[in-house]
Amino acid sequence: MNPAGVNPMSVRVKDIIITDTKNPTTNVSLFDNTKFPSMSSRPASFEAQITTDQFPLSLPYDITQNFISHLGAEQDNTWGDNSLKLKNHFNGTLSIILEDGFTVTLPPEVLMNASNITPVQNRVKDSKAPFYLSAAFLGQVYLMADFETQNFFLAPAVQKNNMVMPTPFCPKTTPTAYQRPKQGPWLKKGLIGAVVGGVLGGIGIGICAYCFVASCRRRVVERRAEKLAEEGRKAKMAQFEVEDAPEFDPPPKSATPFFWKRTS
Repeated sequence: MNPAGVNPMSVRVKDIIITDTKNPTTNVSLFDNTKFPSMSSRPASFEAQITTDQFPLSLPYDITQNFISHLGAEQDNTWGDNSLKLKNHFNGTLSIILEDGFTVTLPPEVLMNASNITPVQNRVKDSKAPFYLSAAFLGQVYLMADFETQNFFLAPAVQKNNMVMPTPFCPKTTPTAYQRPKQGPWLKKGLIGAVVGGVLGGIGIGICAYCFVASCRRRVVERRAEKLAEEGRKAKMAQFEVEDAPEFDPPPKSATPFFWKRTS
């Protein structure tokens, strides 16, 4: 850090690469003098100050002209900050590579908004203003400043950080950037969840099917038992109807009816 400067934090940029998401293998460096013949030689790295005073990036004149030429940009001052505007829609990224290899990538939704306005500012050829990596750059990084040792640190921002827990930063220590866990294609594509869900769902369906079959079998057994009981009851009633009741001679009319004789 340079406390004497208006913006005490600055970095050196050695390359800026534009990548088309439709063809990721096609990378165009804005420093490539073979791609942009207007430059006689490849430019050296440049120093850019980190600031929050503006949103668009302010890059060297040659680099800005290469950006205009490659993406078909034009001057625009809709927001009063001289941001460049693309004539046609572009779905790509812009990667800023610092001198130590640290890379910050602006995603498509930052490189161009719904009105085709970019986060790159127009620059005149004779401008003596500093080069800036501004809010568009800071939106993609974590910045930690240690004012006791006059050092600052950058790390890639985790845009979806539901599972990232921040830890305290003590002075005179070097923070460690978050390292994403290595995940296989199954985890990246969420196939593990699909497999677990399929297994649990299959178990649930199996349990439901077992309960349904067991209930049907129990009803069949109950109906069979009821049928056997009904058949047994009907058989007993039929047996009672077949048997003849015994007949007795009536008592004699003239005698006292104390006894009578069975005839059959």
